[in-house]
Amino acid sequence: MEHGKLKKILDILPHKPGVYLFKDESGKIIYVGKAKDINKRVRSYFTHKKDQDLPVSRINVFFHRVKKIDYIVTDNEVEALVLESSLIKKNHPRYNVDLKDDKSYPFMVITENEKYPRLFLTRNRNIKGARYFGPYTNVRPARNVLETLRKSFKVRDCRQPRPGKNNQGPCLNYHISLCSAPCIGKISEKEYRQNIEYISMFLKGKSSIVADRVLKDMERHAKNQEFEKAAELKNILNNIQSIYQQQKIMLQSGKIWDVLGVCKQGGSAAISFFSYRDGELAVVNNFLISNTQYMGYSDIISGFITRYYEGINNMPAVIYVPRDFEGMEALMDWLKGQKGKNIEIKVPRRGEKKKIMDMANRNARLYMEKKKFEKDSGHSRLYNELLKLRKVLELRNIPRRMECYDISNLGQSFAVGSMAVFVDGSPVKENYRHFKIREIGGQDDYAMLGEVLARRLAYLEHDRMDIENSFYIAPDMIIIDGGKGQYNRALEVLEREKAAGIDLISIAKKEEIIFSRSYPEGIKLDLDSPYMRIITNIRDEAHHFAVSYHRKLRGKHMVWSILDEIKGIGPRKKRYINQHAGSVDELRGYSIEKLMNIKGISYRDALNIYNYFHK
Repeated sequence: MEHGKLKKILDILPHKPGVYLFKDESGKIIYVGKAKDINKRVRSYFTHKKDQDLPVSRINVFFHRVKKIDYIVTDNEVEALVLESSLIKKNHPRYNVDLKDDKSYPFMVITENEKYPRLFLTRNRNIKGARYFGPYTNVRPARNVLETLRKSFKVRDCRQPRPGKNNQGPCLNYHISLCSAPCIGKISEKEYRQNIEYISMFLKGKSSIVADRVLKDMERHAKNQEFEKAAELKNILNNIQSIYQQQKIMLQSGKIWDVLGVCKQGGSAAISFFSYRDGELAVVNNFLISNTQYMGYSDIISGFITRYYEGINNMPAVIYVPRDFEGMEALMDWLKGQKGKNIEIKVPRRGEKKKIMDMANRNARLYMEKKKFEKDSGHSRLYNELLKLRKVLELRNIPRRMECYDISNLGQSFAVGSMAVFVDGSPVKENYRHFKIREIGGQDDYAMLGEVLARRLAYLEHDRMDIENSFYIAPDMIIIDGGKGQYNRALEVLEREKAAGIDLISIAKKEEIIFSRSYPEGIKLDLDSPYMRIITNIRDEAHHFAVSYHRKLRGKHMVWSILDEIKGIGPRKKRYINQHAGSVDELRGYSIEKLMNIKGISYRDALNIYNYFHK
């Protein structure tokens, strides 16, 4: 931005609280910030003083990139903080806090925005309208608690789009007493919501209040001689007491306080998160924040607190931070408004808490050094290429985990999809997956792609946690083998599944044109560049993986069809043979002895098969 134009804008900025927006040449928002005084805060980006909480590099970065400055005035700092959070979620500005956690701990989630809320475990922190409880460091006891809560209160975990409107019968969960079947009206919304409230109170550590209420309801039903209902509540009461005794720490009852250690080096910052339950260290996690060359300490710590705690309901009583920062009071007011209780943000000055803070800061520094070592060592070249790819395509994320999808549909039979996975530019073949197309007939590749993506993304809200590094980890970027049409269909699915935070591109065959959010009409990159070769490599992997699976299914179908013509070979024996022979040619090469080694195949069967191929 020219100096004269910048001075005019700065001169008219108001000395009031609010939100300011930095925009680039195209009018795209690249940074959103809040301020007690918009004028002073924005000026600080383009001037520098020794006591200022902003790096010198900001003047260089924003002077060249910022072409327009807008602002929105609010009544106070708290309103500014709420508005800032909303604008960041909506626009995903390039230079705001970009948070990556070292571990992916699961949370218990209640989908509060639905008529009949769901309860399940998830690692996905981006579910709209959800209430989160956790994190839980031990998945197995968390799953046990989830199962007991569902058995007790019979709340759903399915993705039925319109509960109460289902014309079919209830699903298996109803018959095994895991759900009260709101989809067919077996329970009123009021009673269902009461059960959800019990679960919420229980997960907040208020199990005694829940037990008292259930006990009163049980006594009331017994007095009215409604013994079946009373017995059901007695079972719930026993379950509550059992869980409380066995999983006291896991459920995070009692006093909670968190410690945030911070280390900033150049363009990154690390935060070490220590969470204490009843005086014992229960959770340790590390977070890496990028883009910090454009941020001061206030931006880093307040940005982390708003991002991390926004959807969590079992909040700590105190959040300890290394030092005071601008906007602490406003942030506490915001937390109180969001959580309905007082939450203090403190700086420990002495004693045990100060020692723990020093340990958290030291841990953050060591984590930062570890990440720097990883970046500078074996993966440095690939990492740099990923950074270039992010810059060229203007991606939100560094595309460390890529998933590429392809559809193989020769004719109108055996349509399949494939998923190839690259992490840091290298294939992770144990994560590859095949998809049989279930719902789409004919040759509608767009619809098939939509089905495959929807099935894959559904796992980000799934309650099963026993498969690491697979469907349960969100990719940084999804790549589609196809052109503009395939890209648009995939984009629809991501937006529908609330996965818009995942970067999406498609790459057309032959022309090798890439379509993305920043380039909806396509862009052609240098095919010889290392980062482009990463994309073409994973695209080729997905294509070969899909084609090989398609051939396998087709070969097994042909084997099955030929076996129909052989006397004595029924459906069961066909299945046994198909487990061994993947194609007609392979089966043709079997000797009588090898055929007899197949389960269920007698000498007579083996002779008939052999004679069929060697007439």
